Amino acid sequence: MGILWFKGYTVLEIESLCAERFFNLCANRGIRIHKLYPDGEKCIFTTSIDDYYKLKPIVKKTRPHIKMREKKGFPFMVGGVLKRQFFIAGIILFAAVIMILGRFVWNIRLDGNHMNSDDTLYRYLRENGIAYGTRISEIDCEELEAQIRRDFDNIIWVSAAVHGTSLDIDVRENQDETDYGKVTETTLTTPSDIVSLYDGVVYDIVARSGTPVVKKADAVKKGDVLISGRVVTLDEAYQPIKEKNVYADGDVRLLVEFSYNDILDRRYIKKEYSGHSYKSVDIRMFNFTMPFNMYNEKYEYKDVVTNSSNLCLYQDFYLPFGADTTIHKEYTLKESLYTDEEMENILEQNFTYYLQKIEEKGIQIIENNVTISINDEQAQMSGSVYVIESECGREEISIEYN
Repeated sequence: MGILWFKGYTVLEIESLCAERFFNLCANRGIRIHKLYPDGEKCIFTTSIDDYYKLKPIVKKTRPHIKMREKKGFPFMVGGVLKRQFFIAGIILFAAVIMILGRFVWNIRLDGNHMNSDDTLYRYLRENGIAYGTRISEIDCEELEAQIRRDFDNIIWVSAAVHGTSLDIDVRENQDETDYGKVTETTLTTPSDIVSLYDGVVYDIVARSGTPVVKKADAVKKGDVLISGRVVTLDEAYQPIKEKNVYADGDVRLLVEFSYNDILDRRYIKKEYSGHSYKSVDIRMFNFTMPFNMYNEKYEYKDVVTNSSNLCLYQDFYLPFGADTTIHKEYTLKESLYTDEEMENILEQNFTYYLQKIEEKGIQIIENNVTISINDEQAQMSGSVYVIESECGREEISIEYN
C-alpha cells in the first residue's frame, strides 16, 4: 500500500449487478484491484492511477455505472500544492509588503485645532520632516510635542502618539490671548499682581495670597489691580514695618457688560444652482496622485466639495492608498433682497451662535438685552450681554521692598 500511495490511486464505486463481469475483465487484462468490499448495492474498490487509465475500454464494453469517490496519494498531494503555489506566494508577498508598510506613517490626524488650520499644521510638520511616508522610528513624539508648544504661542497643550500607521496629534488652543496674564514657567513664581481684563463691577473676590485692593460692588477698569502682590506687615499700632512682594493668588469674578452689534444689509448676492454638476476622482498611491476626470466642464462659478478616504486595513493600520472624490456644482450669482422676516431670523441665529460661543468658554450669562431695528436698507441687532467673567490677567511687580 505504501508503493501504491507514492504512485497515486483512486477509490471507485460500481453497481453490484454488473460488477462480476467488470472485475473478470480487469483480471484478464492484469488490472490489479485493491480493497474490494461491498457497500449496499455498490462495490467499492481501489486501483492505481496507471490501472485506472486502463479501465476505459472495459467500461465501454460492460457499460457499468462507475463513479470516482477519491483521488489519493503523493502525486495528487503535490499537484494540489502546485496549483496553490501562486496563491501561497501571493499570501507571503502580501504579508511581507504589509510588514514593510507598517514601518511608515500613512495617515496624520489632527484634532482640537481651531485657530491654526489643518493646512498650517500639515505644512509645519512637513517643514520639520514629518509627512506621509516618514519612518515611524524617526518620529520622537515627546520632542514633537515640545516643539509645537514652542513654535505656536496659542497652543497650550499637545499630545502626539503613533497608533498603527497613523500619527495622531491632539492640541488645545488658548483662544483668549490678552496683553495680561500669559502664564509661563517664570510667572508661576515671580511676584505679580492680579489685574482686571475688563471694565466691570466686582461680583465677588477671594484672596489666598497677596492683598485685596477692591471689594464686592466696586467698579473697575481694564488693567486695574484686583489683588496686589505687595504684602505689608503692620505693628501693634497698625504702622507698616515690613513690605514684600509675593505671587498674588485668588479668585475674582466680575460682572461685565459685553456690547453686541450686528448689521445685515437687505441686498445680498444669492447663489442659484443650475442643476449641472460633475464628479471627479483622484486616486492616491504613496505620494503620487492620478486624476480620473471623465468630465472637466468649465464653470464660471461652482461649489467644490471633496471627500477624502484612506485605505485602512484594520483600525489605525492605514495603507498608502486612497481616493479623493470631488463634486463640482455650477451656480450663478443673482442680486436679491431679504424680507423683514428673513433678516430677523438671520440676526437671531447669529445672536444665538454668539451666546453659544460665550457659554462654551465657561462664562456664565446673567442677562441679555438686545433689540432689532429694520429699515429699507438694512437690519440691526444691538444691545448688551451681561456675564460673570472669572478670567483675570497678571502683571509682574518690578520693585522689591524690604
